[in-house]
Amino acid sequence: MSNKQKIKIVSLDSSNLTKNKLNTKNLFSFKEKENKIEAFERQAFLNVISEKLLPSQKEDLVKPTRVYADEKDILAIHWHPEFIPLDIIAQRITNTFPNATNKLIIPTQHNMLMSFNGYSGVEIDCFSPEFNRKIQLLLHFGKIDETKFKKLKLIIDHTFKYRSKQLFELLETLSDKPESVRILKAVENTGVSRSVVDFVRLQAKKLLIMINENIKILPPLAIKNKLVRNYLDEINKFYDERIIDLAQIFVKAVKEIVKSEFDNSYFYNTSEIIYEARLLNAGIIIPHPEQFWPVLLAGYDVDGYEVWNPQSREYTEFLVQVVLEQNKTRKFKARPILVFMGDDTHMGEKSRPMKVRDFFKSEREIGLQPAWEDPEIKKILIRAGYSKERIINEYRSRLDY
Repeated sequence: MSNKQKIKIVSLDSSNLTKNKLNTKNLFSFKEKENKIEAFERQAFLNVISEKLLPSQKEDLVKPTRVYADEKDILAIHWHPEFIPLDIIAQRITNTFPNATNKLIIPTQHNMLMSFNGYSGVEIDCFSPEFNRKIQLLLHFGKIDETKFKKLKLIIDHTFKYRSKQLFELLETLSDKPESVRILKAVENTGVSRSVVDFVRLQAKKLLIMINENIKILPPLAIKNKLVRNYLDEINKFYDERIIDLAQIFVKAVKEIVKSEFDNSYFYNTSEIIYEARLLNAGIIIPHPEQFWPVLLAGYDVDGYEVWNPQSREYTEFLVQVVLEQNKTRKFKARPILVFMGDDTHMGEKSRPMKVRDFFKSEREIGLQPAWEDPEIKKILIRAGYSKERIINEYRSRLDY
């Protein structure tokens, strides 16, 4: 267990929070003169919004942690480039699977259409009023008819902005009075002290100021909730590590509250997005369906379900059986529902300093889904007539139709 995981919830004296002898007297009083943004804080902000990669980072990014020389079939239809250039990603994939001959690799950036080797994809957030839940869809395209794409593009562009909208709501909540309902709820959930709440409130106010000052140069992908996490990690070396650890715990609790209370009317309905996507002959997959179980009963016109994901792998066998049962009752000549596995790789996580990486996310690899070779899962897939090769060929034919 890491030191961060061992930290106990304690009350910290604000006079001991900084390491570099900064003026910490009355650190949490919020008088105008004490809201000054330090030079190191401005630099930390610029560092976390930068999409520029150092030569050493580029070198590391093209080197996989392990090479899979025996893999011939590569299916990668759920992964996020984030701000990492696609040429670097392409080189990493080649280095990971040097002998692959049958590949279907499509990026699915969150609410942003991206293309790679003749195919395009996006993971889009939408709302299902049938069971009152926000869900996600993976949309994949072969050649796109631009004359029919205008409405779906507007939908994707609108949905992309929700993350920036949610970031500002998060920062405004963190900047709110300690007696606000959301703050009190997060304190109750985490047990952090008033000094932690005040420290986070001060940093949130500074972040709002710096965002507004730099709004013209802010990369669109940077304006999301992770900005807060990354900024706190970046200033970690200037403060007592305990306050940053506790601040991260508190911010995460507030973030979950903000996300749970976000107005779902902002999103387009799932059925509408499916309709628009089908006009473009898009492939449609429901990722990690166990995060919103009722979707299995919604009867949406989709090509398949993601039955395995690094963070969603408890019900793989059950989901395969669900697909098999649904295929038995489909109308004559209807295309069968397919089973997919997604690696859900977030490439940006691999570029972060090792000390602050999300270990489980950074270990994911584009095109790597070990469940295909799991003996029990493989047995079910064989009985159903499924294999990775067959899924690749079938899905590619649908996209190329």
